[in-house]
Amino acid sequence: MNLLLASHRIGRLFGIDIHIAYSLYIIIALYTLQSLHAGFYAIILMLLLPVCILAHELGHSLVSQRYGVKVNRIVLHMLGGAAEIGGLIPGPRAEIIIALMGPIVSLCIAGLAYYLLRINPQHESSLLFYNLMYMNMFLALFNLLPVFPMDGGRVALATATLLAGPEKALKLVKPLSIAGIVILCGYGIYLTIMGNQSGMMLILIGLLVYFQGNQELQARMYAARYSSMQNTANTNYSHQSKRDASFKDIFSSKSKHTSDPENESIIASWKRKRREAKESREAKKKAERSELDRRVDEVLKKVKQEGIANLSPGEKAILQSASKKYKSDTKK
Repeated sequence: MNLLLASHRIGRLFGIDIHIAYSLYIIIALYTLQSLHAGFYAIILMLLLPVCILAHELGHSLVSQRYGVKVNRIVLHMLGGAAEIGGLIPGPRAEIIIALMGPIVSLCIAGLAYYLLRINPQHESSLLFYNLMYMNMFLALFNLLPVFPMDGGRVALATATLLAGPEKALKLVKPLSIAGIVILCGYGIYLTIMGNQSGMMLILIGLLVYFQGNQELQARMYAARYSSMQNTANTNYSHQSKRDASFKDIFSSKSKHTSDPENESIIASWKRKRREAKESREAKKKAERSELDRRVDEVLKKVKQEGIANLSPGEKAILQSASKKYKSDTKK
């Protein structure tokens, strides 16, 4: 799949790098050769395909930027397009809106093509506008299938997250996506047996969707698991800090007259040194916890981008260490 997505940069739009995969050039060349007998407008339609996919991905990307999410690049490949973001989407409601904007853009292009078709239906370009309308409607509706990580799958996951929470949502969406991919690949196999060339394309799309979706779902499962552990640990730590603070408040009024180190008694000096040592230990633990959280975030980002199989032994050890740490904090 990495060979399929190998690409090069062709430009920059709205602060986003635009890449084209080498595989897309092969597909465009093959279909253009096949369309030579169909006339000039058939060739134009094929060349407009990556433009429509780019418009679809820009719909996602520009709304993502409005939510403060950085978009690193958009890659156009032989099976569609992908926008690679460099941050976390701020909540399921934002993810629903971002996911829907791509199909909305495609439907707008389809509506424009329909309008141009109605202006002069007898013109020789009418077939171009008809096919452009059909192509963008297919692009919108196909992406709305409830299969993760397609747009419909993201909407389904975000909606389930709002209703049942992140962990349950992931458990619900994963089998739904697998079922959708099995149906998609099965239909592709049927078309291939029947001699339809588009069947092989459906199979490739199904495999690509599976690998991309599985990697991201695994990353989200790790993130949800560590997040829940982290929140529980932080809550326990907060309660403990409040109890410590309340005890400090009780004894602080009794020891105000001994706050000056030069005039404090031996007992007061001993208490002060114990308090300072405890604060030092807590600060050290907090710094270690912060560093561990940072390293876990980096590993989870790599899991999302490259998959769990590409983690080094050291990175796997970080996840195991973090899991033990969060569990021990939860028990406390």
